[in-house]
Amino acid sequence: MKGMRRWLVAVLALVAAAPAGAAEVFILKSSEQPGFRAVVDALRRAGPGHAFTEFDLAGNRAQGERIVAPLRGRAVILVALGALAAQAARAALPDAPLVFCMVPDPEKAGLSAAPHVAGVAAQVPLKNQLAAFRLVNPRGVRIGVLHGPDTADSIEEARKAARLVRVALVPRRIASERDVPQTMRELLAGEEAVDAVWIMADPVLVTEQTRRYILGEALKAGRPVYAYSDTLIPEGALVSDAPDPASVGQQVAELVDRLAAGERNLRDMLVPRAELVINKKIAGKLKIEIPADALMAASRVF
Repeated sequence: MKGMRRWLVAVLALVAAAPAGAAEVFILKSSEQPGFRAVVDALRRAGPGHAFTEFDLAGNRAQGERIVAPLRGRAVILVALGALAAQAARAALPDAPLVFCMVPDPEKAGLSAAPHVAGVAAQVPLKNQLAAFRLVNPRGVRIGVLHGPDTADSIEEARKAARLVRVALVPRRIASERDVPQTMRELLAGEEAVDAVWIMADPVLVTEQTRRYILGEALKAGRPVYAYSDTLIPEGALVSDAPDPASVGQQVAELVDRLAAGERNLRDMLVPRAELVINKKIAGKLKIEIPADALMAASRVF
């Protein structure tokens, strides 16, 4: 009898210790992009009670839909990093709860106002980014920005933000990576040359080869690069003012917890914490004197 009581106490202790609202969470990454790993790691740390399974779609939406389709009918929560992964998840499992992040334009991706879909913003406000760039490099008043079709809608917003912080934006639309060399030559040479180049979070620009080309050409021309992610700072960018990946992962975990607890009308869009990161070594190479107040405001200085 005593043995039975001890067994019952042990079972009750295990039940009490089990995490409330534990869920089966499937993480879909559009591809391996800078910052994604840090987001996923922070999500896993913030939600240890959940069971996580992770997939890299390698830029293949059809593959994403094939991966997700067998989950139909199961009580799962989908987490998507990037627009392609989010769209694949919605197409294959439109009724499953979904948390997305790292999606530059949720409305264009068909994620805004969708039922049981919540997300974390992919960037800090454009005005804040441009103000941070101006703080770090006050003489950088003409900023060239390459962008593809997916971020074209952000350019008008960026133009308005640029006027507020007294910089001039020089946008150049590119259709593919093949357009990058000619566009960089146009931005870096001649009377209309820019003072800096801004790499936005654009699918055309995030591949390693393209990033490194832009950084290399700008450095050869003596121009700094402003980046959408702190992961580009070690590669040679001067400054980034972007969501802290750990903050994004933590907020994704918060939304997953709420869905796991049964909140089904969740449509929140959370704004992550911003992180100003400065590459002082690159500033030295380019003979840019970073103001003391910018260095004091920085989260990290390389």
